[in-house]
Amino acid sequence: MSVKQKKKKTKAKTKKKTTQKEQTVQEEQPLQQQELQEEKTQPAKSTLESKPPREATVTISLIENPVTTEDKIYNALLRIEQLIQSDVAISREDLFDLGEDVERQLLEILPEWINKPWMYVTPEHQKQLDSWCADWSNFIMEYARINIKHIIHIEEERAKYPFNNKQIKKRLDRKQFQTIGDYIVAQEMGIWWDKKKIRLRLYWRTLDEWADIIYEWSLKTGRAAGPERVMTLLDIQEAGQPWSTIPVEDLKRIFEIMKEKGYIEWADKKKTAIAFII
Repeated sequence: MSVKQKKKKTKAKTKKKTTQKEQTVQEEQPLQQQELQEEKTQPAKSTLESKPPREATVTISLIENPVTTEDKIYNALLRIEQLIQSDVAISREDLFDLGEDVERQLLEILPEWINKPWMYVTPEHQKQLDSWCADWSNFIMEYARINIKHIIHIEEERAKYPFNNKQIKKRLDRKQFQTIGDYIVAQEMGIWWDKKKIRLRLYWRTLDEWADIIYEWSLKTGRAAGPERVMTLLDIQEAGQPWSTIPVEDLKRIFEIMKEKGYIEWADKKKTAIAFII
């Protein structure tokens, strides 16, 4: 083979390799473009990892919020249980919304003056004292309602926020709480449950209202028309409803009101068991 022929053969091989390389590059370019487009459309991995699931979001908000206490978390769970027992169709998302709603209510009832230091100081003049007592008593009634507390222990409550406000380093003492309690009693919104004025019974609903609520519950749950229409005091207390923790003395008074309204009849001579009437 001559030198000229060898050169031609070498050029042909080089041209063939160049053509193959260009074809490979052309095939790879669409793939690279497709990968770039996919990367643009997909969210960043760090963003996905940094965003907690809905469950975690709710849990974090409950823990980090200084207003939230164990009682309030328990109250949220109690309300969820009430919905389940009432046969209302609720989704998993609704359960978390319910927890958030309880937290929202607790935040909403906090008055604007809650972080004002002078609200933790008892006024000297009667007019200002009445206004001070009225403001605190209105809050306490709402606080008890949301937490489903029928009796509050002032020594326990004044250790909690906002009665013990660590943000401004102020708290109500026992005498102040008792002064507010006396105002609540004078307004017929509560009564002292002991002579030492430590436990305060709060009527954020009247007994008449509770009579209607219990009867409506019996109709919605089908108890009034079923074999479980008879309920004892113990059954009422174990029903897991907001009225289940009402003191026994008041539950008996509620039974009397329900009897007068024609909601029930007595199921025993001692009047400790009732039977719903339709």
